[in-house]
Amino acid sequence: MTRDCPNRHAAFSLVEMLVVVAVIGILAALAIPNIGKVTEGSKRSIAKNLIETLNQAGRQFGHSQYDLRTAPVPTTAADDLLVLRTLQWRDPNPSGELNAPGPFMRNDWNPALSTDSQDYRAEWTGSSWRLLEPGTPGAGLKIVFDGSDLGTPYVHAPGFTPVGSR
Repeated sequence: MTRDCPNRHAAFSLVEMLVVVAVIGILAALAIPNIGKVTEGSKRSIAKNLIETLNQAGRQFGHSQYDLRTAPVPTTAADDLLVLRTLQWRDPNPSGELNAPGPFMRNDWNPALSTDSQDYRAEWTGSSWRLLEPGTPGAGLKIVFDGSDLGTPYVHAPGFTPVGSR
Protein backbone atom coordinates (compact mmCIF):
# COMPACT_ATOMS: atom_id res chain seq x y z
CA MET A 1 0.00 0.00 0.00
CA THR A 2 1.45 3.28 -1.18
CA ARG A 3 0.62 6.48 0.44
CA ASP A 4 0.56 9.76 -1.51
CA CYS A 5 2.89 12.24 -0.01
CA PRO A 6 1.32 15.72 -0.03
CA ASN A 7 4.74 17.43 -0.17
CA ARG A 8 5.98 15.53 -3.23
CA HIS A 9 6.10 17.60 -6.47
CA ALA A 10 6.11 16.22 -10.02
CA ALA A 11 9.02 17.53 -12.11
CA PHE A 12 11.21 16.74 -15.10
CA SER A 13 14.47 15.02 -14.46
CA LEU A 14 17.69 16.44 -15.85
CA VAL A 15 17.88 13.62 -18.40
CA GLU A 16 14.36 14.34 -19.68
CA MET A 17 15.19 18.02 -20.00
CA LEU A 18 18.40 17.27 -21.97
CA VAL A 19 16.48 14.97 -24.33
CA VAL A 20 13.88 17.69 -25.03
CA VAL A 21 16.60 20.31 -25.68
CA ALA A 22 18.43 17.89 -28.02
CA VAL A 23 15.26 17.15 -29.99
CA ILE A 24 14.49 20.89 -30.34
CA GLY A 25 18.09 21.48 -31.51
CA ILE A 26 17.83 18.78 -34.17
CA LEU A 27 14.49 20.12 -35.44
CA ALA A 28 15.89 23.65 -35.59
CA ALA A 29 18.97 22.46 -37.48
CA LEU A 30 16.72 20.85 -40.08
CA ALA A 31 14.23 23.72 -40.38
CA ILE A 32 16.44 26.84 -40.44
CA PRO A 33 18.18 26.15 -43.80
CA ASN A 34 14.77 25.68 -45.45
CA ILE A 35 13.47 29.09 -44.33
CA GLY A 36 15.63 30.79 -46.98
CA LYS A 37 14.12 28.56 -49.66
CA VAL A 38 10.60 29.45 -48.53
CA THR A 39 11.42 33.17 -48.62
CA GLU A 40 12.96 32.92 -52.10
CA GLY A 41 9.98 30.92 -53.37
CA SER A 42 7.63 33.59 -52.03
CA LYS A 43 9.57 36.35 -53.77
CA ARG A 44 9.50 34.45 -57.05
CA SER A 45 5.72 33.96 -56.73
CA ILE A 46 5.14 37.66 -56.01
CA ALA A 47 7.35 38.67 -58.95
CA LYS A 48 5.53 36.26 -61.32
CA ASN A 49 2.20 37.64 -60.15
CA LEU A 50 3.38 41.18 -60.93
CA ILE A 51 4.43 40.11 -64.44
CA GLU A 52 1.00 38.55 -65.00
CA THR A 53 -0.63 41.78 -63.78
CA LEU A 54 1.50 43.88 -66.16
CA ASN A 55 0.68 41.59 -69.10
CA GLN A 56 -3.03 41.70 -68.27
CA ALA A 57 -2.87 45.51 -68.11
CA GLY A 58 -1.14 45.49 -71.51
CA ARG A 59 -3.88 43.32 -73.02
CA GLN A 60 -6.60 45.56 -71.57
CA PHE A 61 -4.82 48.63 -72.93
CA GLY A 62 -4.57 46.96 -76.35
CA HIS A 63 -8.28 46.13 -76.37
CA SER A 64 -9.29 49.60 -75.25
CA GLN A 65 -6.80 51.96 -76.82
CA TYR A 66 -4.43 50.58 -79.44
CA ASP A 67 -1.62 48.11 -80.00
CA LEU A 68 1.06 48.31 -77.35
CA ARG A 69 4.08 47.15 -79.33
CA THR A 70 7.42 48.91 -79.24
CA ALA A 71 11.00 48.03 -80.00
CA PRO A 72 12.67 47.02 -76.74
CA VAL A 73 15.94 48.59 -75.66
CA PRO A 74 17.75 45.77 -73.85
CA THR A 75 20.55 47.86 -72.30
CA THR A 76 18.33 50.36 -70.54
CA ALA A 77 15.06 50.23 -68.68
CA ALA A 78 13.83 53.61 -69.91
CA ASP A 79 11.54 51.91 -72.44
CA ASP A 80 10.16 49.70 -69.67
CA LEU A 81 9.30 52.77 -67.63
CA LEU A 82 7.66 54.46 -70.63
CA VAL A 83 5.46 51.40 -71.25
CA LEU A 84 4.52 51.35 -67.55
CA ARG A 85 3.61 55.05 -67.67
CA THR A 86 1.46 54.29 -70.74
CA LEU A 87 -0.38 51.62 -68.75
CA GLN A 88 -0.85 54.13 -65.92
CA TRP A 89 -2.19 56.80 -68.30
CA ARG A 90 -5.84 57.87 -68.45
CA ASP A 91 -7.01 58.89 -71.92
CA PRO A 92 -8.53 62.37 -71.56
CA ASN A 93 -10.56 61.90 -74.78
CA PRO A 94 -11.74 58.28 -74.93
CA SER A 95 -13.28 57.32 -78.25
CA GLY A 96 -16.60 55.60 -77.81
CA GLU A 97 -18.48 54.30 -74.81
CA LEU A 98 -16.93 50.85 -74.93
CA ASN A 99 -13.32 51.98 -74.67
CA ALA A 100 -12.13 52.19 -71.09
CA PRO A 101 -10.03 55.34 -70.64
CA GLY A 102 -7.59 53.72 -68.21
CA PRO A 103 -5.46 53.60 -66.19
CA PHE A 104 -4.83 49.91 -66.59
CA MET A 105 -2.07 49.70 -63.98
CA ARG A 106 -2.10 51.32 -60.55
CA ASN A 107 -0.60 54.78 -60.85
CA ASP A 108 1.02 54.86 -57.41
CA TRP A 109 3.62 52.27 -58.40
CA ASN A 110 6.91 54.11 -58.98
CA PRO A 111 9.59 51.45 -59.48
CA ALA A 112 13.26 52.19 -59.85
CA LEU A 113 15.18 51.07 -62.93
CA SER A 114 17.74 48.33 -62.41
CA THR A 115 20.47 46.54 -64.33
CA ASP A 116 21.70 44.71 -61.21
CA SER A 117 21.60 40.98 -61.84
CA GLN A 118 20.88 40.39 -58.13
CA ASP A 119 17.44 42.02 -58.43
CA TYR A 120 14.13 40.68 -59.66
CA ARG A 121 13.21 42.87 -62.66
CA ALA A 122 10.27 43.28 -65.04
CA GLU A 123 11.54 43.60 -68.63
CA TRP A 124 9.52 44.81 -71.62
CA THR A 125 10.16 42.55 -74.63
CA GLY A 126 8.40 44.75 -77.18
CA SER A 127 5.02 43.05 -76.91
CA SER A 128 4.83 41.68 -73.36
CA TRP A 129 6.55 41.64 -69.99
CA ARG A 130 8.88 38.94 -68.77
CA LEU A 131 10.53 38.26 -65.43
CA LEU A 132 14.28 38.59 -65.05
CA GLU A 133 15.24 36.59 -61.99
CA PRO A 134 18.43 37.12 -59.98
CA GLY A 135 21.42 35.83 -61.90
CA THR A 136 19.94 36.89 -65.24
CA PRO A 137 21.56 39.86 -67.00
CA GLY A 138 19.38 42.64 -68.37
CA ALA A 139 17.63 45.87 -67.50
CA GLY A 140 14.12 46.39 -66.23
CA LEU A 141 11.85 47.75 -63.55
CA LYS A 142 13.14 46.70 -60.14
CA ILE A 143 10.69 44.57 -58.19
CA VAL A 144 10.86 45.18 -54.46
CA PHE A 145 8.99 43.27 -51.81
CA ASP A 146 8.67 45.79 -48.99
CA GLY A 147 6.24 48.24 -50.63
CA SER A 148 8.80 51.06 -50.77
CA ASP A 149 8.01 51.58 -54.48
CA LEU A 150 4.39 52.48 -53.73
CA GLY A 151 3.49 56.03 -52.85
CA THR A 152 2.52 59.21 -54.59
CA PRO A 153 0.44 58.67 -57.74
CA TYR A 154 2.31 59.49 -60.92
CA VAL A 155 0.94 62.56 -62.73
CA HIS A 156 1.35 62.58 -66.50
CA ALA A 157 2.43 65.79 -68.18
CA PRO A 158 -0.21 67.51 -70.31
CA GLY A 159 0.02 66.18 -73.85
CA PHE A 160 1.58 62.88 -72.77
CA THR A 161 1.90 60.58 -75.78
CA PRO A 162 1.52 56.90 -74.94
CA VAL A 163 3.71 54.38 -76.74
CA GLY A 164 2.31 52.02 -79.36
CA SER A 165 0.37 52.54 -82.54
CA ARG A 166 -3.26 52.92 -83.55
